[in-house]
Amino acid sequence: MAPFSKIKSSFHTKYWAVAFGGTVFALLVWQLMTLEFRYALAVSGGIICLSMALMAIRHIDTFLIYALIFNIPFARFGKWLFVQNDVVVAAGISLGLAELLLVLAYGVWFAQIFIARKEPLPRLNKLDYFILLLLLAQALSLVGAPRKELGMFDIVYNIKHALIYFFIAHKIRRPHLPWVAALLMAAVVVMSPVALYERVTGNVGIGNTKANVLHENFEQQHEVPGLEQIRAEGTTMNSHTLGIFYLMLLPVPFVLLMMRHYRPAVKFLLAGILVMGLGGLIVTFSRAAWMSFGLSSLFALAVIAFAWKQRRALLISLAILVGVSIAYPKVYQYAYTRIVDAPVEIMEARYEMNWTAAGIWRNHFLFGYGAANYLEALEDPDVAVQGPDWLPVHNAFLYIASEIGLVGVIAFFGILLITIFRCFKTLRHEDLFVRGLALAILCALFGYLLDGLTDPTFRQAVPYAILWIYIGITGGLHRLINPRGNQPESFRLPAA
Repeated sequence: MAPFSKIKSSFHTKYWAVAFGGTVFALLVWQLMTLEFRYALAVSGGIICLSMALMAIRHIDTFLIYALIFNIPFARFGKWLFVQNDVVVAAGISLGLAELLLVLAYGVWFAQIFIARKEPLPRLNKLDYFILLLLLAQALSLVGAPRKELGMFDIVYNIKHALIYFFIAHKIRRPHLPWVAALLMAAVVVMSPVALYERVTGNVGIGNTKANVLHENFEQQHEVPGLEQIRAEGTTMNSHTLGIFYLMLLPVPFVLLMMRHYRPAVKFLLAGILVMGLGGLIVTFSRAAWMSFGLSSLFALAVIAFAWKQRRALLISLAILVGVSIAYPKVYQYAYTRIVDAPVEIMEARYEMNWTAAGIWRNHFLFGYGAANYLEALEDPDVAVQGPDWLPVHNAFLYIASEIGLVGVIAFFGILLITIFRCFKTLRHEDLFVRGLALAILCALFGYLLDGLTDPTFRQAVPYAILWIYIGITGGLHRLINPRGNQPESFRLPAA
């Protein structure tokens, strides 16, 4: 009787369900093998991510925070749905790892609030209202826009990044911060070998073509007079975007290296990451990124050396400068050629584009010409075009103002100013690691704004992901420091 019971139990419904699921999964794997390698790799990555999420189900919030930060170098790698062949940041609706993580994140959060009832509904703060104002400005800007579909895609693009911010801001905790800093620096370690490989081999365009080596744009770059024609792009759209990537991430190892409470072995590791990243920054040949990082680093150095009274940081900075000079002695020749000998016509063309953008804004002052419709405005007979008529204006303020008007400017830069103000408040916190991370984010935001004076790629996938992750981290720091009104939360200092 016992053997018969065992045989009968083997035909239980749950086993049939498992067998059916395995069969379906095998069919999916079989179909996966027929895709191009890059698509097969992407799908495999998604399956691995889901599997890891299930393994980390008891610490799912932590896993999702780390995964969103880990995805920074790969933020451009996604499949566009409803793709448009236009020069815009959102050529459609992206479907990639970030979107998968957001579905998981908000699905879990929904269950925690409404099913398990372990968490309350999140409350909105001042920054959240500025984000809603930004989305409203974009929506209202589309009333008279000629290409409303481009604007809708841009709104979805902003919603995605706002959701990244909102989840991180409400879920991040103090124990997460060292790992968050490590993952931010890991992004530099991942990107720099790719950048140096491109510089040495000339195989540029890995990010621009999404690793499609057969694409017509692979190994191709726009030629600029007086500029190096092999400029690293990494996994970003172009060399300027990669420059923003570095100027936003390098402050993390730079600031932590200057702080005195770490052991020599840790400082040596931080110095190695910083030098590796500086090498990648150099081979982008982006003047805006060079100068922005230099100025923001001087600000960080001044705070550490004089406000925090850690004068040894000056000697460490000098040693890093000497090390970079020895490792890459051509950097000074590149800097002289790029800054002093660069053709004047390049800057004149950018200056003329500013007048074009200002004219568009003047004619559509409150809500702009339309989100993601800047190039469409250049074809409008009522717009007086000065300079190139196929490029967006190389100025973040005028770019936003011309597309979504004064309301959009107030909303977008209001978000940045609130984040900067929160970083300033955190600089006086008793936790040295929190203080250092806040200073690094503050320097990254300064660099981002400075670069935006002459660069139109400030909203491209990779730097924009970094920006909103930083806004989320800062929102989390603000919440942790002031959990109840103005009562500070106590922290344990990180181990040296």
